[in-house]
Amino acid sequence: MTPNGGSIEAADLLARIASTLRHEVGPAVEGEYPKTQAFMASVILERVSRQLAYAEVHDRDERADRAELNAGLADLVADAPATVRDAWAATGPRVGDLGPVVAALHGWDDPRAGEALALIRPVLRRDIDRRMDIAR
Repeated sequence: MTPNGGSIEAADLLARIASTLRHEVGPAVEGEYPKTQAFMASVILERVSRQLAYAEVHDRDERADRAELNAGLADLVADAPATVRDAWAATGPRVGDLGPVVAALHGWDDPRAGEALALIRPVLRRDIDRRMDIAR
């Protein structure tokens, strides 16, 4: 609880602790090792703070990307070789689970493989961009 009775979001709380470690605790510590530890703890807490802050919107966007991809790929891989169909059937719900599908599509010598990869690439790019939101 804050002094005015409101609550602090977990992401904001971690960001505040990270800032305190970086700007107040770290500079006040004498030894190089403890000073480095305080700085590294602040870096880790900043990253976790961003993960929490973006979690809901990133999850929503990833689910939307997968739904769009599922709709677009269903017909393209319906009569693909077994390696492609099996890789697609075994794919988990996360965008990061697409690696085996991409590998199988690269082994399929058919124009539809290129079409499928053209659908997958922007989804993978948006996933990288979401991860970069956290890393910034």
